[in-house]
Amino acid sequence: MDFIIQNESNRHLIVLVHGLNGGEDSWRGSSQRFAETLSQNSIVQENFDMAMFNYGTKIFKLNCFTKFKNTILGFLSNRPKEDIKGFNVGIESISRPLESEIRGLHTNYNTITFLAHSMGGLVTKSALTWLSNDEDVLKKIELFISLSVPHIGAFLAKVGKTLPVLGDNPQIVDLEAMGTFTTQLNGRYANLKYLPKLVYQGGNQDTVVPPQSAIPPNVPSKLVENTTDDHFSVLLIKNSKNHALFNRIIGELNVVLQPFCSIEVDVPQDTPFGFLVTTIASRNKLTVDTSCFTRGELDAKLREDKINSTSVEDFLIKIGNLSINTFPKYSVTRERGTLNYTFSKI
Repeated sequence: MDFIIQNESNRHLIVLVHGLNGGEDSWRGSSQRFAETLSQNSIVQENFDMAMFNYGTKIFKLNCFTKFKNTILGFLSNRPKEDIKGFNVGIESISRPLESEIRGLHTNYNTITFLAHSMGGLVTKSALTWLSNDEDVLKKIELFISLSVPHIGAFLAKVGKTLPVLGDNPQIVDLEAMGTFTTQLNGRYANLKYLPKLVYQGGNQDTVVPPQSAIPPNVPSKLVENTTDDHFSVLLIKNSKNHALFNRIIGELNVVLQPFCSIEVDVPQDTPFGFLVTTIASRNKLTVDTSCFTRGELDAKLREDKINSTSVEDFLIKIGNLSINTFPKYSVTRERGTLNYTFSKI
C-alpha cells in the first residue's frame, strides 16, 4: 500500500484501487487527478489517510521467455527488484494481498472507504469476501465508490476471446460478461453480513463498461451517479467545485465522519429526554427513530449536567443516564452508510 496522505491524527482511511492495465498514474500525476484533488480538500486533509493499492496488470501478458529471463536475472543479481511490474494473475489472486493489507491496517482506523475504478472494483469486492469471517474489519468498511466497475462483466472480455494475444489473459477471462467469475463473486459479496454503502457511477459514453454493467439492475436511484464520461475520463476532475461526482464523494465522506464527531452539550435542569434528542438530531442532520418510547418516557425530565461524547451513539446513550427518575434501558443502532439511528428497548 502506497500512502499519499498519512497523519497520526487521521482516524479514517481512503483506499484507491485502479483497474485493468492501470497503476499509480490512474490516480495521480496532474492537478486533475483524484489523488491530487482529494488531497486538497480540507475534509480529507484533516480526517483521512489516503493510500493506493497497486498490482500487476497488463493487457498483453508477459510471455514465457520474458518471465524466464526475469527469473534468471533475479538469481544472478540476487537482490530485490523494487520496480518489478510482475505478470498477470486472476482477480482472486490480486485480491488476496489487498485483504492482507486491510486486515493489518484496520486497527489504526475507525472507518475504511474504497474508491475503485473498473476491474479494481471487482478486486475490492473479492477482497471483502475473504474478510467474511472477520466482522471487526468488515464493520469498519463504511463506503465503496464504484467508478465504471464491470459488476456483471465487460465487453472487452468478449473481444479478447477472438484475439489469441488477449484471450488467455486471466484478468480478461475473469471479466467475461455474465461469466462464472462475476456471477460467483456477486453471490459471495451479497452474502456478507456487513456490506458497505455502495455508490455506483456509470458513464453514458463508456463503451468498455456500459452503464448496464456499471449499474446493476434494481439499484436504488439514490445510490447512482450517472455521468457523461467514457471509461477513462471519469478519473479526471477538471473543476471540483462544479463536478457532481466529486461533490457526491465529498458528501458521502462527510456522512462517514459524522457518526464519529464529538458532541458537547450543557443540559439544563428538567430538560425533557425527547426534546434533547430531537434538538441534537436536527442540529447534526440526523434521523432518529424514538418510536419504542412512550409519550411519558419522551417527556421524562433530565438532571442538569454536561455531556461529553466521542460519537453520536455514545451521546444518545448518555442522555438516558441523566434521567431524574428510572428510565428504561435501551440500545442505539445506526443503519450502515447513513445518519439514521434507531432506539430499541432492552
